[in-house]
Amino acid sequence: MIEVQHPGMYSSIQDIGRFGHRRYGVPLSGVMDRDMAIAANEILGNDPNDAVLEFTHPGPTLFFTKPAIVCISGAPAVVQINQDELTPTKPILVETNSAMRFGRAEQGLWSYMAVKGGFLSEVVLDSRSYYRGITKSDHLRKGDILEIANLSELSEQEVKWGNKLPEFKVVDSIEVYPGPEYAQLSEMQKIAIFEARYEVSAQSNRMATLVRSGKIVKVPEIITGPVQPGTVQLTPSGKMIILMRDAQTTGGYARVLQLTKNGITNLSRMRPGEKFTFRLL
Repeated sequence: MIEVQHPGMYSSIQDIGRFGHRRYGVPLSGVMDRDMAIAANEILGNDPNDAVLEFTHPGPTLFFTKPAIVCISGAPAVVQINQDELTPTKPILVETNSAMRFGRAEQGLWSYMAVKGGFLSEVVLDSRSYYRGITKSDHLRKGDILEIANLSELSEQEVKWGNKLPEFKVVDSIEVYPGPEYAQLSEMQKIAIFEARYEVSAQSNRMATLVRSGKIVKVPEIITGPVQPGTVQLTPSGKMIILMRDAQTTGGYARVLQLTKNGITNLSRMRPGEKFTFRLL
């Protein structure tokens, strides 16, 4: 087991997502940065969909009551096990009765800790991902107990000890496709959208990234239609909303753009105050 001594910021258990239930209004959820979470699982020999711990910074403080093999990926955070500070580019064997602390990252937003065998949180609607109203909680709390698998004799053999995680990069050019209402924009509005430089707002969260720019494009509302992670909505007042992993399933704002898979990943790595542009594919 792992005891949560301090929950850190926005810490939760997430897997790849909750698929097959959007027709009932259930969001997809899942890890914000799929590339980094999957990479950590693959190094440990886990299934790519095994649940991981997701957090921002400063991160949680965890106490291991049994041994575990972990891999830490995403935004490169400072990691301390007992009194030893580590640079976690490879898997780590954590001994029984060890305390792990995560500090701040120099860049990026979301970090991940995968554990050999995955986190064994409750499966609800085919997923272990936390989401308010579906699971008991949407974030970790002090005193929570996180169940993990026991290490078997084969565990260490299945881990790719020599493999390093892929390089973590923050890219300020976000790839997009035209959205359903893109054709309704005038040529001047399209030019304005792609000439603008956008700043990530501190009000952003797992549901949506709110952005600001000096150029305002206004479009009318639409009849409510389907949306998904990566949908870029424009409100009648000109505000831009980019839906992320916990996004609702329908919306009434014009869907002018749609982020690619890489676009969602790159945007998820950006901190409040950082700026980006759109690149149309």
